Amino acid sequence: GSDGQVRVALGGVYPAPVRSAEAEAAVAGGVTEASAAQAGDAAVASCTPLPKNAYKVEIARTLVKRTLMDLAG
Repeated sequence: GSDGQVRVALGGVYPAPVRSAEAEAAVAGGVTEASAAQAGDAAVASCTPLPKNAYKVEIARTLVKRTLMDLAG
């Protein structure tokens, strides 16, 4: 956000869009390659994939990491 805090929310891997406080906490000290990867892992930690769509969890994990890295510049 414009206040310097990061918000992470996911749709498409849960029945409804969900905000991940755990992912946000992972990058609270700043976005690095390692903290972005931790945020991606945290964002999907409680996902339970349905049959034939487990690939969405990996996509979401990677998308969170890449987006954070892009935003960090």
